Amino acid sequence: MKTNKLLKLTIFCFVLAIGATFTSCGDEDCNGAVWYADTDNDGLGDPNVSKTSCDQPDGYVANNDDDSDFLGPINSKFLIGAEVGEEGYFLTTDNLTSGAISIVGNGNEGYANLSASVDGFFYYLNSNEGTLDKMEFTTEGLVKRDAISTTALLPGSFYRYIQDTGNGDLFLSNFPNENGDAPFAIIDLATFTVEKHGFFNMPDVDGKKALWANGLVKDDKIYFGSYYGNLDRTGLAQSLITIKFDYPSITNPVVLKNDASAGNNAGYRTNGAFKTENGDIYQYNLNSVHWYGHDELAAKPTVFVRIKDGDYDDYVFDISSKFTDPIAIWNAWYVGNNIVYANVVREADITQWRDLSGNNGTLVEINLETKTVVELNIPKATYVNIFSLNCVENGSFYIPVNVTGGDANIYKITIGGGANAFEKGAALDGNNVFVNSLHRNF
Repeated sequence: MKTNKLLKLTIFCFVLAIGATFTSCGDEDCNGAVWYADTDNDGLGDPNVSKTSCDQPDGYVANNDDDSDFLGPINSKFLIGAEVGEEGYFLTTDNLTSGAISIVGNGNEGYANLSASVDGFFYYLNSNEGTLDKMEFTTEGLVKRDAISTTALLPGSFYRYIQDTGNGDLFLSNFPNENGDAPFAIIDLATFTVEKHGFFNMPDVDGKKALWANGLVKDDKIYFGSYYGNLDRTGLAQSLITIKFDYPSITNPVVLKNDASAGNNAGYRTNGAFKTENGDIYQYNLNSVHWYGHDELAAKPTVFVRIKDGDYDDYVFDISSKFTDPIAIWNAWYVGNNIVYANVVREADITQWRDLSGNNGTLVEINLETKTVVELNIPKATYVNIFSLNCVENGSFYIPVNVTGGDANIYKITIGGGANAFEKGAALDGNNVFVNSLHRNF
């Protein structure tokens, strides 16, 4: 009997040991797998939101490759501003790729073309009220939180440009007056207060006046692309000229010159310069025979040049040489990895340059590293109407295509994909719609 009891006890312990062994093996096989939230159902996980589980939770995937999973309020991922029937509207949406988006009656009234979207807030120069408005993205839509009177800062005039510097502030500016004095304001984003405002002076260069200026902040410097000539818009400078100042003091001007071409390297509605990931600054020049109604610089090419380590280097990319007839770049947008999308207008297609809604351009893909240009097989459109465009997500660039007298759609372009790497996305209200701003907010 003692032997049987001992045998039973031995068998019981053996069975327990086997069960414990199997349980332990199961835990080791699971090994605490990490799953990442895929809130926009694109198959890519958000590296900032994860769960540890042996089984895949609903709404989670095994990779963490998504840099854009929607983390903001619902229906606020993108913002679209447009002019419809000579009235301005803007609204938010989570979908740019399908269906139809009606702005009229569904969004805010006002022109949001001069705007910036930063850290969950939307800032725009409200031309109707003469203010810089701060609006927050919420589940109830855009809610106005504060405003600064730009009319009080700049009596009798306005700010033409607004820039998120990346240094925690907004930089507002306009082009210079006949004395070379240009207005500016620096807005601290943390407190939404005016940190500094007034005028800075663009110095005369070779006896010529600064007719245009638009700045780009990099570290503790600001680089103003420019356009120099006589006050009557004759005798234009035969070089590209940039004025570098200390920032944010905007003092100690230094003249940088590049003889690769001439014309306006400040940009027209978009900035004529941008920073790449390694800190280099690239500029293009607007050198149109229609600019100010003369052709003094007609023989000068459209180019990209580079500012490296605080000055121009020997980089030159002659865009004009890629076309058989004269062209001008009126807008350009940097999307990363040395890729630029530019609005190229053939000079022969312009009947009257001030009729911007009638001047249709071609969207081209420019690789600054390989020095190649590819025309996209997208309809010609009034890309010059776009003031603010900052909409890149997961290797795609979104841009409004407003066909004069035709349809308006958002197009999704695969960055660096070539002539046919795009898809036609959401349709807008219909004819006579000109999208002037498009932001990815979250």
